[in-house]
Order: sequence, then structure tokens, then C-alpha cells
Amino acid sequence: MSWPLFGIERWKGILVVFGGILIHLSLGTLYTFGNLNPYLTSYMRAKGTSASLTYTECSWIFALACMGQGASMALGGLIEKRIGPKLTALLGGWCMSLGVFLTYFAVKQSFALTIFTYGAVFGFGIGIVYAIPLACSMRWFPEKKGLVNGLVVAGFGGGAFIFNQIQTAFINPENKKPELEVNGEKYFDQPDVLDQVPYIFLILGGCYAGMQLIGSLLLCNPPPVEVTLYFETVNDMENDRDSDHDKTTLVPDKVTEDQKLLTKVEKTVNKGREEDDNLDVPPLQMLRDKNFYLIWFMFLLNGQGSVFISTLYKAYGQTFISDDSFLALVGAFAALFNAGGRIIWGILADKFSVRVALMITCASFATFMLTLQLSEYGGKPVFFLFVCLLFGSFSGSFALFPTATAKCFGRKYLSINYGLVFTSQMVTAPLGTFLSQSLKTAIGWSGLFFMVAGFSFASLIRDWCLLYSLCDELRIEEYLDAQSGTHAS
Repeated sequence: MSWPLFGIERWKGILVVFGGILIHLSLGTLYTFGNLNPYLTSYMRAKGTSASLTYTECSWIFALACMGQGASMALGGLIEKRIGPKLTALLGGWCMSLGVFLTYFAVKQSFALTIFTYGAVFGFGIGIVYAIPLACSMRWFPEKKGLVNGLVVAGFGGGAFIFNQIQTAFINPENKKPELEVNGEKYFDQPDVLDQVPYIFLILGGCYAGMQLIGSLLLCNPPPVEVTLYFETVNDMENDRDSDHDKTTLVPDKVTEDQKLLTKVEKTVNKGREEDDNLDVPPLQMLRDKNFYLIWFMFLLNGQGSVFISTLYKAYGQTFISDDSFLALVGAFAALFNAGGRIIWGILADKFSVRVALMITCASFATFMLTLQLSEYGGKPVFFLFVCLLFGSFSGSFALFPTATAKCFGRKYLSINYGLVFTSQMVTAPLGTFLSQSLKTAIGWSGLFFMVAGFSFASLIRDWCLLYSLCDELRIEEYLDAQSGTHAS
């Protein structure tokens, strides 16, 4: 007897989650930009590609990647409807990898071209594939949306743990210090370090493409929710000797037992699906709901912290720590906190609520951001701790907003709906980069820390006051009544 999501079917679901994690490990190398920024900026300054480039200006590459991701995520959901999750994931993944390969040429030519390849093309590919593994995983395990979503996006957070080390080991294996100081910022000028920069993009592109191929092959949608009752049969051994065709008879007692067991299984399989299946809000309908804009705006505010700390933690650390390998190690372990945090925030959302988990992540990030400058007095250990805690805190946004979107607007259109929610990052990334570049000279690092903490605090207040009335039972009932009335008319 075959049970949906039991036995072999459940193992298929686990493989889907694993494939999603593998894909997101490659996508999450977006967060290696903070580690790569000093090498990339130093190379373009030294080689004349962009002789006056600064770290904050180079952060526009990260900003364009986030904008590309936000612009294409909803498109990925539309493509999936036509060609399925496997091909969509492979299409987006290899678009991202192509951007990495092309950066080998772009970094030798101009900063603008590098922004296009390692920014726009890279991010556009990420956006196409990003939501596909999330949607697939939550379709297989709808009763554990927060957990499986946290597991998959943990891959996104953990990608930098692996590739930060690969980047630094290849580019700066002798752990040389940045010795050229300009306006308080330190840059590499050693030829043996700088000459390695273009070639790292060939290595990274090949690794990403291979991971994405394997992960994409594991993705698939679950079988239909309906549970079909299969009646067991018994061959009539006596007639088998006299007839060319077997005769089968139903076994009433067994059927009765099967019916009881299947009723129990149906309840288990459908637990967590009923609410979502009854409340699948199409994208156009969602865009007419004010709660979409509340979620969108909160994501915009929360995203300021992730953009800032992801791109500039190493540049800030270099102002008082002269150990490149240590700073790369900080980024690697911060990626582990980014990955593990997403799982923990997902579990908290399942156990309590998305709202409670979001309030905790906003409050914790604001607190750590406000006190980050204490690391200057505590040295390496304190800096290591603060950066890891900051990455662990902002990871909550990327685990919780997909879950919030699924809970509020259903799973059927999740890859498109979450893509629309993620368009907030098209504003977040350039806004954060512009503010950092424009205000750093005027207000310094401490002023930037207070500004970023302020965004998280504003998100906390909005969460406390306004978030997720759509998810209240009364609103769900009103929505279903309205839908029933529409269908009846």
C-alpha cells in the first residue's frame, strides 16, 4: 500500500529540501561580497580600471545584485508555472553563474561592466531561482513551513562559510596585510595578491554551476493532495491452475481497516494544508490588500541592516584589525550564524508566530548594531562575536518573510507572491548603499551604525502596531465568505 508523503514519497520530499539547500548554498555566495570587496576594490584601483574607487562605492555591485534579484523573483514564479521547477532553477542558477564567469573579463575592463556582470546579471539569476526551492519544499511539508523554509534559506546563509575561505585561500594565501592607506581606508597593493583576483571568478563560476545542476535535478512538485484508497487483492490460487487470468477478490475486513487508517493519514497529510488551500490569494488580489504593503515596507526597513553589514563588515574591521585571514574567518563563521539563525527563526515562527519572531529579530539586530563599536576596545574576539550575532539576527528576515507570505496569502502562488514582496529589496539595496556612500565622511562609522539601527527599530514599531491582520481568523473567514459569494454570483 502506498501513502502520500510516507515512505518513498517522504524521502522524495527530503531530497527536494536537500536540493533546495544545495542551490541556495550557491546563491548565498552573494554574502561573500563583504569578503571580496577589499580584493576587488584594490584590484580596480591598482590596475587603473577605477583608480579612485572606494569600498562604499564598490558596494554598488552588491546593490545592483539585490535589485536584480528583486526584479526577477516574481518572473521566476511565472516561468515555473510554464516549465516546472527543475528547468526554472537551472535557468536562473546558470544565469547567475554566467555573470560570475563574465566578471573575469569585466573586472579587467571597467567598474561599470563589473557592476553589470557581478551585479545585475548575477542578481537577476538569483532572483529567478530563489523562491523555487522554497515553494517546492513547503509544498512537500506544508505542516512545517517555517522549518523547511528555514532549512533551505540556511543554505543561502551558509554559502559564504565555504566560499569566503576559498576566496581568501586563493587570492591571499600568505595572509598579507593591506598596506596602502588612503583617507583612513586600507587597500592591497601587492601584485601577487591582486593578480589572482580575476581568476577567482572562473573557479567560483564552475563550482556554482555544478552545485546548481545537481540541486535542480532533485527538485519536483509533490503528488496531488488527494489520498486514493487502494484495495488489496487476493489471488484465487485454486482457480489460478485452471485459468489464464488471475481472479481477485476484495477482503472486506482488510478494506475496513484500510479505510480507517486512510482517514487518519488524510488528516495527517492535510494538516497545515487546509488553511493555505482555502486561502490562496492570487498576485493581483494580493496587490489590492494593504497588508501586502505593510509586509513589503517592513522587509524594506529590515533589509537596510543586511545590506550594510554584509558589504562593509570587513572594511570596518580593517580599521583596527590587520589580519586578512582572521577577517575572512569572521565572515565564514558569520555565514554559519546566518544559516543557523534562519533555521532557528523558522522554528520560532512555527512554535509561536511570525510576528513574535520578527519582533525579536528586529530588536536584537538594533541592539547589536548600536553597540558594535565596543568591538574596537575588545579587539578580535569581541569583533568576531558582534559580527556573528549581527548576521544571525538579520537572517531572521529572510526566513520569516517567505513564511509570512505563505501564511497570509497561501502557498499556491507563493513563488510569485514572495517575488513581489521581495521587490522591496530593489529599493533597500540602492538606498542603503547611497546613504552609506553619502554620509560616511560626514557622520563616520558610529553615525552609520545608529542610522542602520534606526531602520530596524522602525520596523519593530511597525510590527508591533500593524502587522498581519490578514492572518487573523476573522479576516480569513471574511475572505472565504467573500470568495464564496463571488463564486455563487
